[in-house]
Amino acid sequence: MTTTPVPSPRAERFVRELAALKIPDPAAARAALWLRLGGLLMLVGLVLGGLAFPLAHATDSSLGQGDALALGLGGVAAAVVGGALFLRYSLTGFLRFWLARQSYDLDRLGERLTAPPAPLAEGEPHHGVPRSDPAPR
Repeated sequence: MTTTPVPSPRAERFVRELAALKIPDPAAARAALWLRLGGLLMLVGLVLGGLAFPLAHATDSSLGQGDALALGLGGVAAAVVGGALFLRYSLTGFLRFWLARQSYDLDRLGERLTAPPAPLAEGEPHHGVPRSDPAPR
Protein backbone atom coordinates (compact mmCIF):
# COMPACT_ATOMS: atom_id res chain seq x y z
CA MET A 1 0.00 0.00 0.00
CA THR A 2 1.62 3.27 -1.09
CA THR A 3 1.08 6.52 0.68
CA THR A 4 1.33 9.89 -0.98
CA PRO A 5 3.60 12.33 0.80
CA VAL A 6 1.79 15.21 2.45
CA PRO A 7 3.26 18.56 1.36
CA SER A 8 4.69 20.64 4.17
CA PRO A 9 3.06 23.96 5.07
CA ARG A 10 6.20 25.73 3.85
CA ALA A 11 5.93 24.10 0.41
CA GLU A 12 2.22 24.92 0.21
CA ARG A 13 2.94 28.52 1.12
CA PHE A 14 5.69 28.70 -1.51
CA VAL A 15 3.28 27.43 -4.19
CA ARG A 16 0.63 29.97 -3.12
CA GLU A 17 3.10 32.86 -3.14
CA LEU A 18 4.52 31.76 -6.48
CA ALA A 19 1.01 31.84 -7.93
CA ALA A 20 0.44 35.27 -6.37
CA LEU A 21 3.58 36.63 -8.08
CA LYS A 22 1.95 35.80 -11.43
CA ILE A 23 5.19 34.51 -12.88
CA PRO A 24 4.40 33.02 -16.27
CA ASP A 25 4.73 29.29 -16.60
CA PRO A 26 8.06 28.32 -18.22
CA ALA A 27 6.14 25.95 -20.51
CA ALA A 28 4.01 28.77 -21.93
CA ALA A 29 3.03 28.48 -25.58
CA ARG A 30 5.35 31.14 -26.98
CA ALA A 31 8.42 29.98 -25.09
CA ALA A 32 7.70 26.36 -26.03
CA LEU A 33 7.36 27.38 -29.68
CA TRP A 34 10.75 29.12 -29.68
CA LEU A 35 12.32 26.20 -27.85
CA ARG A 36 11.03 23.75 -30.46
CA LEU A 37 12.07 26.07 -33.28
CA GLY A 38 15.59 26.21 -31.87
CA GLY A 39 15.79 22.43 -31.66
CA LEU A 40 14.43 22.11 -35.19
CA LEU A 41 16.95 24.62 -36.54
CA MET A 42 19.79 22.71 -34.90
CA LEU A 43 18.58 19.49 -36.48
CA VAL A 44 18.10 21.08 -39.93
CA GLY A 45 21.55 22.65 -39.68
CA LEU A 46 23.15 19.31 -38.95
CA VAL A 47 21.31 17.65 -41.84
CA LEU A 48 22.27 20.42 -44.28
CA GLY A 49 25.88 20.28 -43.15
CA GLY A 50 25.87 16.50 -43.55
CA LEU A 51 24.39 16.73 -47.05
CA ALA A 52 26.79 19.43 -48.21
CA PHE A 53 29.91 17.29 -47.83
CA PRO A 54 28.94 14.49 -50.24
CA LEU A 55 27.44 17.04 -52.67
CA ALA A 56 30.69 19.00 -52.80
CA HIS A 57 32.77 15.86 -53.35
CA ALA A 58 30.43 14.28 -55.90
CA THR A 59 31.26 16.72 -58.69
CA ASP A 60 34.29 18.27 -60.34
CA SER A 61 32.34 21.37 -61.31
CA SER A 62 33.39 24.39 -59.29
CA LEU A 63 29.87 25.81 -59.61
CA GLY A 64 28.34 22.68 -58.06
CA GLN A 65 30.92 22.69 -55.30
CA GLY A 66 30.22 26.34 -54.59
CA ASP A 67 26.51 25.60 -54.26
CA ALA A 68 27.24 22.73 -51.89
CA LEU A 69 29.55 24.93 -49.80
CA ALA A 70 26.86 27.62 -49.60
CA LEU A 71 24.39 24.95 -48.49
CA GLY A 72 26.84 23.74 -45.84
CA LEU A 73 27.47 27.27 -44.53
CA GLY A 74 23.73 27.86 -44.36
CA GLY A 75 23.44 24.67 -42.34
CA VAL A 76 26.14 25.79 -39.93
CA ALA A 77 24.44 29.18 -39.51
CA ALA A 78 21.07 27.48 -38.88
CA ALA A 79 22.65 25.18 -36.29
CA VAL A 80 24.28 28.10 -34.45
CA VAL A 81 21.10 30.19 -34.41
CA GLY A 82 19.06 27.15 -33.37
CA GLY A 83 21.50 26.36 -30.57
CA ALA A 84 21.31 29.94 -29.29
CA LEU A 85 17.49 29.90 -29.35
CA PHE A 86 17.35 26.52 -27.64
CA LEU A 87 19.80 27.56 -24.93
CA ARG A 88 18.08 30.88 -24.30
CA TYR A 89 14.59 29.46 -23.91
CA SER A 90 15.63 26.39 -21.95
CA LEU A 91 17.58 28.51 -19.44
CA THR A 92 14.77 31.08 -19.16
CA GLY A 93 12.42 28.67 -17.43
CA PHE A 94 15.06 27.49 -15.00
CA LEU A 95 16.30 30.98 -14.14
CA ARG A 96 12.75 32.30 -13.68
CA PHE A 97 12.03 29.58 -11.14
CA TRP A 98 15.41 30.14 -9.47
CA LEU A 99 14.70 33.88 -9.11
CA ALA A 100 11.29 33.18 -7.57
CA ARG A 101 12.89 30.71 -5.17
CA GLN A 102 15.56 33.24 -4.15
CA SER A 103 12.86 35.84 -3.54
CA TYR A 104 10.93 33.39 -1.37
CA ASP A 105 14.02 32.42 0.64
CA LEU A 106 14.99 36.05 1.21
CA ASP A 107 11.46 36.79 2.39
CA ARG A 108 11.65 33.91 4.88
CA LEU A 109 15.05 35.14 6.08
CA GLY A 110 13.67 38.65 6.57
CA GLU A 111 10.74 37.33 8.55
CA ARG A 112 13.03 35.22 10.71
CA LEU A 113 15.41 38.10 11.43
CA THR A 114 12.66 40.60 12.26
CA ALA A 115 10.67 38.18 14.45
CA PRO A 116 10.95 38.75 18.19
CA PRO A 117 13.34 36.35 19.92
CA ALA A 118 11.87 33.21 21.40
CA PRO A 119 11.54 33.22 25.19
CA LEU A 120 14.34 31.52 27.08
CA ALA A 121 13.72 28.13 28.59
CA GLU A 122 13.88 27.73 32.33
CA GLY A 123 17.49 27.71 33.47
CA GLU A 124 18.93 28.64 30.06
CA PRO A 125 21.58 31.39 30.36
CA HIS A 126 21.03 34.61 28.44
CA HIS A 127 24.22 36.07 26.96
CA GLY A 128 22.69 39.08 25.23
CA VAL A 129 22.47 37.40 21.81
CA PRO A 130 18.97 36.77 20.46
CA ARG A 131 18.26 33.15 19.55
CA SER A 132 17.43 34.00 15.94
CA ASP A 133 20.93 35.36 15.27
CA PRO A 134 23.55 33.00 13.89
CA ALA A 135 26.56 32.14 16.00
CA PRO A 136 29.36 34.76 15.92
CA ARG A 137 32.24 34.06 13.55
